[in-house]
Amino acid sequence: MKKRGIVIAETEELTIGYASRRRSIRVMEHLSVSAGSGELVALIGRNGAGKSTLLRTLVSLQPAVGGKIRLHGRDLHSIGSTMLPRIVSFTSTEPVAERNISVRDAVSLGRFPYTNWIGTMTDADREAVDHALEDTGMLTLAGRRLDNISDGERQRTLIARSLAQDTELLVMDEPTAFLDLPSRYGIVSLLRKLTREKGKCVIYSTHDLDTALNEADRIWLMDGECIIEGAPEDLILSGTIARAFESPLLSFSSKEGTFSFVRGRRKGIALKGDAPALSLTEKALGRCGYAVDQQASVRVKVQTGPEGWRWTLAEGSETRSFSTLYELMVHLPEE
Repeated sequence: MKKRGIVIAETEELTIGYASRRRSIRVMEHLSVSAGSGELVALIGRNGAGKSTLLRTLVSLQPAVGGKIRLHGRDLHSIGSTMLPRIVSFTSTEPVAERNISVRDAVSLGRFPYTNWIGTMTDADREAVDHALEDTGMLTLAGRRLDNISDGERQRTLIARSLAQDTELLVMDEPTAFLDLPSRYGIVSLLRKLTREKGKCVIYSTHDLDTALNEADRIWLMDGECIIEGAPEDLILSGTIARAFESPLLSFSSKEGTFSFVRGRRKGIALKGDAPALSLTEKALGRCGYAVDQQASVRVKVQTGPEGWRWTLAEGSETRSFSTLYELMVHLPEE
């Protein structure tokens, strides 16, 4: 991460919520967080924690119940409706209402803060659209219709629209939702590029904890009645991530930074051999409920040779050899 730049967005004793039957429902109170230029901030938390409510409040799509929001040091209430779209852009998971338009036309909508009342595009506007399409890898698909591209490409189109809007702050609600693994990492890689090369401040919500912990500069964790913020590693080391998401069925490894199912242990197995198959074998053993115990009487040795990987299973004087992990798992001794 680059050295943190100026503070782009910050809250002070913010209370978020919504109106219901003429009364105010408070979702979370006393929120004081910040994000600076050049930072990728991932907002995480359990379902119903209020992630979308917070993001919509940050961009003035719904009012704050109390407290303050400052964008570029200015109180949100003092920023007029004409100026706000030049400061912050917002992307949600809601589908585009009109899909019978081209990618270029959808991205051009991001220029609305700068065009006249009938939306006349200038050369500068068209150049901004071209740059946004190029930065998101969508230039070659500019003539395609939105209903004729993939989900990941539509998400890139929405990000390109935010880029064309030319704001320093980009707020995104679940930009990786419903995407496959390569597309999710592709979107997050693009967001990182915007912070590194363009100096943008990007705040996005996500349920994809692995990607957030691996790629974000800063985490905003909505946990109970507060937000805890810090580098992913800080929240891992403090045990905050584990406390927030662990359950009787799910455990978090601070060493690996990953979640796994809690499984009952059966017989121990002594394990040795060559990397990288050694660690993968340990993972497979754990999935099947076995604990690695170097004092155990059942032994597995992993080796590589001219014909590929081999697994040798030894129990007493009997040994068997297998060419795949699957075969080994099938022949492991039962309890």
